[in-house]
Amino acid sequence: MKKINCAVIGMGVGERHARFYQEFNHTNLVKIYEKNKKLINTLKKKYPKVEFVHSEKEIIDDKNIELVSIASYDNFHSNQIIKCFKQNKNVFVEKPICLNLKELKNIVKYFNKSKSKISCNLILRSNSQFNKIKKICRSKKFGKIFYIEGDYNYGRLKKIKDGWRGKIPFYSVTYGGGVHIIDLVNWMLQELPSQVKAEANKMVTKNSSFKYNDFSTALLKYKSGRIAKITSNFGCAMPHHHSMNVFGSKSTIIHNLNGTNIYYSRNKKIKPKKLTTPLNKKEKNNILKDFVLSLVGKNKNTLISFKEILNAMLICFAIEKSFNSNTNIKLDYNKLKLI
Repeated sequence: MKKINCAVIGMGVGERHARFYQEFNHTNLVKIYEKNKKLINTLKKKYPKVEFVHSEKEIIDDKNIELVSIASYDNFHSNQIIKCFKQNKNVFVEKPICLNLKELKNIVKYFNKSKSKISCNLILRSNSQFNKIKKICRSKKFGKIFYIEGDYNYGRLKKIKDGWRGKIPFYSVTYGGGVHIIDLVNWMLQELPSQVKAEANKMVTKNSSFKYNDFSTALLKYKSGRIAKITSNFGCAMPHHHSMNVFGSKSTIIHNLNGTNIYYSRNKKIKPKKLTTPLNKKEKNNILKDFVLSLVGKNKNTLISFKEILNAMLICFAIEKSFNSNTNIKLDYNKLKLI
């Protein structure tokens, strides 16, 4: 059985990657790089057979490492990805893969020069609830989708006020949260928006050390006539969750904290059908598992392609550019260009 030698950079959310690599039968967890020395002492007890290194260079320059998980702060992702590509290493990276269009184009440039593969942890695609919603939306009974809205409701105010997000040179709630909803909408509609108009504010964290907008919302327009609304709501006073409402010509799906309801009638006397899906925490590893299996030849196509990652990021950049310039932004996906 072929096994992939793996390493992890950053052991915040990266610990989920590390646990997977340690337990999965196609991976060997070889090295970990973590800056926090206090955390390292705890981690060494959990991963006694793993080498804890003093720099990312010790991972990237190691010829035996075939797959690197990048779970560092957002502003380090682009540089670390490119360093891995230069060494022909495969990369699994936490979102966002980069912070601006120049970095994105550089990633593409070095990817094309390498033998590397890359995937990004856009985990909502592997969520069984959203998979069921997608299946229903594509049925004839649902009709034509004319409007879809998705909300990334973070609900963890302390993390953005006191955590690393407010300390790095730049943080975007769209790149860090809304990108999940953007990718989900792209995947469900199988169509990309041609134009974006967005607004943002910073009312909830106004008097905190968090320097960036804590809320953004965008209208996405499609050549088919469809409209989508994407919201990144980091200051909301509610638990963390992802809402999605899909409006078809024959049916409507409302998905939020209260569950999922499917309306097949405009008659208020006819109750909606409730959609229930058991919670499965292991689903969060499905994107990473799928990527590893592609590396060992078990599948050809990954759940998320590099092109799909690029498309989602270009939409993120269009949203940021729109509310900063107060204009509509058009997107050219082939040239990775905003107009």
